[in-house]
Amino acid sequence: MADKRKNGWVTKPLERIAYVVYFIGQLIFNVIVSSYTLVYLLNAGISEVTAGAILLAPKIFDAVDDTFFGILVDKVRFKKGRFLPWIKLASILMPFATIFFFSMPASASVTVKCTWVIVGYVLWDICYTMCYAPIYALSTSMTNNMDERNSILSYTRISGGVGGMLASILIPIMYGSNGMNLGWSKTAIIISAVGALMMLPAGFVIKERFHGEKEEEVSFRQLFGSLFENKNLMVIILVRFIFMLTMSAEVLSSVFAQYVLGNETLGSLLTMAISMPVIILSIFLPALLRKFEKVHMHAFFMGLYVLGSVVQYFVGYGNLTAVMILSAIRGIGYGGFSTLSFMFVPDCIEYGQFTTGRRNEGISFALQTFVNKLNAAIISSVSAFFLALMGFSAANVTPQGQQGVWITYTILSALGGVAAIPLLLKGYTLRDKNVAVMMKANNGEISKEEALKLMEE
Repeated sequence: MADKRKNGWVTKPLERIAYVVYFIGQLIFNVIVSSYTLVYLLNAGISEVTAGAILLAPKIFDAVDDTFFGILVDKVRFKKGRFLPWIKLASILMPFATIFFFSMPASASVTVKCTWVIVGYVLWDICYTMCYAPIYALSTSMTNNMDERNSILSYTRISGGVGGMLASILIPIMYGSNGMNLGWSKTAIIISAVGALMMLPAGFVIKERFHGEKEEEVSFRQLFGSLFENKNLMVIILVRFIFMLTMSAEVLSSVFAQYVLGNETLGSLLTMAISMPVIILSIFLPALLRKFEKVHMHAFFMGLYVLGSVVQYFVGYGNLTAVMILSAIRGIGYGGFSTLSFMFVPDCIEYGQFTTGRRNEGISFALQTFVNKLNAAIISSVSAFFLALMGFSAANVTPQGQQGVWITYTILSALGGVAAIPLLLKGYTLRDKNVAVMMKANNGEISKEEALKLMEE
């Protein structure tokens, strides 16, 4: 990422590199928990139904956790920045929480194991909230240049894809009997060390520059009131929630590889088939964003994912090459959706400041964090329950059970997109050119009246 200050960019190359590299570590921590918790519990002898129940339970706490943290970020002012202190703390605590979660005693009773998982997940969840919401909110204070912000966020999807792919390739090789057979605890230690190394520099290199005008103190009621007045934010959060509500492919790739294909290390190949198109797509996304409207691209990639999922189901899993090719097509769809979905919240923050006078970065990104983690928990539970309903049992794998995994992996995964696309196209009204005008008004470059006239034109 060369220095582009001549184009109005304000950040230094080292800042942009540290910001982008941070997401390698963040996605490493995300993948080991979101993609491998279900197979971790099945390997530990916990039934599908029990696993689904205990994965859903911590979300009661999560709702309070994310909301409270968002309020803290919006109201607490540290001397050294609004977001960087949280990022530093999360980079230190995240690896310890992850290691604890995956160090469940093998000889413990089912009750102890369930308690361990719930406590461990809650601790991990707190740390992940700290490492997630502030880093996205930081993008709004690093720069007030929309092109620069979009470009930086696009590169984070490349680095995130690298981190996710790295974790998904290494984890099956390390934990499973077909690989290094290190077990879950040692695997978590190695993965956490790599993740922490990637995340730490951001807290010490990046600078916060822009927070808008200092806002007067507001009550919790006023804070939430202004948040829910932001219709576009609510719509884009709901679109992501609905699309991800049935995203079983991410959760079941390791289960599919181990119990259907018969080799957990094939999960690495599946991940490469999905992740490589994401990384390649992210390279070209900044240029695409200059030519096409974000909301239309968002709908296109969701549609591609739905189509690829349905076609993959009918082709079947007998031919591994076909599985990989269609997984790559699904990967393009999911990668485009995932990359773009993180660019809408900063736009909605600008819209919120323009219409209500309050930015509310912390609670806006915390809401996004909450929905992402709620999705992860719900789809893990839904997938586990659906597998049991379809006759799958890890203790006694049958052809009927394997077909149940396949249906859950493909058809169920497509249903969210079918519901989310119409909501996006009808409900989200912000357009890129208007957001650029709002940013100028929010930065004091033009008046609100001038901005309204420009948007009418």
